[in-house]
Amino acid sequence: MPPAHGDERRITQVLLNLVGNAIKFTDAGEVRVQAIVANGALVVSVSDTGPGISERDQQEIFEEFRQVENSATAKKGGTGLGLAIAKRIIELHEGRIWVESSLGKGSTFSIRLPARVEQQARMA
Repeated sequence: MPPAHGDERRITQVLLNLVGNAIKFTDAGEVRVQAIVANGALVVSVSDTGPGISERDQQEIFEEFRQVENSATAKKGGTGLGLAIAKRIIELHEGRIWVESSLGKGSTFSIRLPARVEQQARMA
């Protein structure tokens, strides 16, 4: 991966939140983290084989104090702030965060950040 610029602590906070959520809601199966550079952006995805998120809930989970309303969420706890904070951090970096999910098939949370790769000028 090329070096990129941003607030390292805040981006780490977002990634830890996404990975932590994936682990928390995946009782069996796997959690996978993938990072690629595409079209001048860094794209990091966290996928799990957890219960998945309904289409209706996908529209609301990035809002403050919103959680998926099901028995798994009630058992696992949380404040409903993690994804809202993650969204704000990513947007402050001029990026985007989104989820792709199907009930019973797991979820993939992705972030896209401008790479802002520093070009090294060669001196003659």
